[in-house]
Amino acid sequence: MNKIVKKDILILILCLIIGFALRFYTFDQKSLWIDEIHTYNDSRDDIQGQLKYYKDNPTYLHPPLFFVLTHTFYPFTKPEKDLRILPLIFGVLSMPMFYFLSRLFSSAIALPCTLSLTFMTYHIYFSQDGRMYSLIMFFGMAALYLLMRHLKTSEKRYLIPAAFFFATLFYMSYSTIIFIVFSQLVWLYQLNEKKTKSIISSLSLLIGLTLSLCFPWILFIVLNYKGQPVMDPITIQDIDSFPNIMLGMFNDWAPLPPLSIVSLILLILFPIFSKNKKNSLILVALFILPIGGLYLYCKLLKVTQFITSRYYINFLPLFLITLYLSLDTIELKFEKLKGFIRLGPKHLFLILFILSNLIILFPYYHSEKQDFRSLVNYLNNHLRDGDKLVVGTYTYIPGILHYFNVDPVNRHYVIPFSWKEPGKLFEFKVSLIAQNRNFPIYHSNIPYAQYVEDGNRLWILLGKGPGVDELKKNPSCVLKGYFDGSFAMFRRFPSDASMYLFLWDPKSPGEKGIDIPIE
Repeated sequence: MNKIVKKDILILILCLIIGFALRFYTFDQKSLWIDEIHTYNDSRDDIQGQLKYYKDNPTYLHPPLFFVLTHTFYPFTKPEKDLRILPLIFGVLSMPMFYFLSRLFSSAIALPCTLSLTFMTYHIYFSQDGRMYSLIMFFGMAALYLLMRHLKTSEKRYLIPAAFFFATLFYMSYSTIIFIVFSQLVWLYQLNEKKTKSIISSLSLLIGLTLSLCFPWILFIVLNYKGQPVMDPITIQDIDSFPNIMLGMFNDWAPLPPLSIVSLILLILFPIFSKNKKNSLILVALFILPIGGLYLYCKLLKVTQFITSRYYINFLPLFLITLYLSLDTIELKFEKLKGFIRLGPKHLFLILFILSNLIILFPYYHSEKQDFRSLVNYLNNHLRDGDKLVVGTYTYIPGILHYFNVDPVNRHYVIPFSWKEPGKLFEFKVSLIAQNRNFPIYHSNIPYAQYVEDGNRLWILLGKGPGVDELKKNPSCVLKGYFDGSFAMFRRFPSDASMYLFLWDPKSPGEKGIDIPIE
């Protein structure tokens, strides 16, 4: 073992220790947010229950593997911990996996890449999030590593586990299909090693093995599909423009404007300065083409689902590898400047990357994703007979019901819907028993004034936006509670999903509220 490898191993162990500490700290302290509550409900079924559900709902947005694995910790005595154990484990394992993957591209970038991931707030977030994204990033890197090993050695034994990991991605999240497809561009990547003797036969073998492993589930879906809708008919979202999606990717993966701008410049410069234009263009294409492909797919098929960077998390390692290869290329191009600059471009960029992430990491630890737990605790302590709650978005209702300890009858909550005025005024309504009181929860476009006509109090829960500003100006309403959600992950990271709770009490117009600034 030479000195360089020993040094790498020592730093890698240090990254593992620091990375674990950063990901373990407060991982079970935050309230579940809406997506994690879906995980809680989706993971209550065992394998038989999962198959029964998917037989009736073959078009459900997520395949079952992650939920089957998470079911290991059922009955979720502390869901804030139980749902996040697997993401934590695979988030930590991703650091050594990333080291070995990036080393295949260049030994000079392996440690900077690993250090960047260690301190990356975005990755820490998903390592503490009860969803499948840290797992699919790990399995994606494992599949890519094995594929690259095959390209280096021409040994087909690497293709069998590579196909297994690609199939694992498919069974864990359909969003990984775009990675499974576009990652095959690396077959064109030249590693300056012994060439694969027969790329066509090896590619055919990998595709055949992967499809064979995925085929049972594809057949299951086809046999059970009876015209069920693919999208939730009440979920209509704007997918945003292509430039905004690209900006969102840089915002999430290279946080804060200085780092985002430098990263964009590095992507542009890489094909210009690289000696191997083909390799550089392939890596840049692996960032741009998947985003454009999914955007066009949603546009052409009119899919009403917003596009966010977490759907591309499998490409995050390649994004960082591309940045550091670009820096490596620039260092070689301007090698004469080494005598004048003590720290090279890679070191300067690494410092900028870590500092940019540390700036948002500390507030992340002290913030919530969506604090349904504190909201329900507050309501439990302040409800009176006859109180009602109107929420600004339908998606708040599952979070509130969960922390009121109301589990859905089947797999998901079914909230009764009715038209109060056909085609104009609608209402979702669910009633529960809280503190031995009947407590109805509504989501509607009916004016709030109609809910207080009976003289009873009305609670109004809204997210940040014009509605909050309007209620702040309404003398009949007072702000009673603010529930943090400043580090959620919706369109961008972070997204502010904070909630504001107002009270309209027609019998006490002088009710006092809290005074907090709303930006």
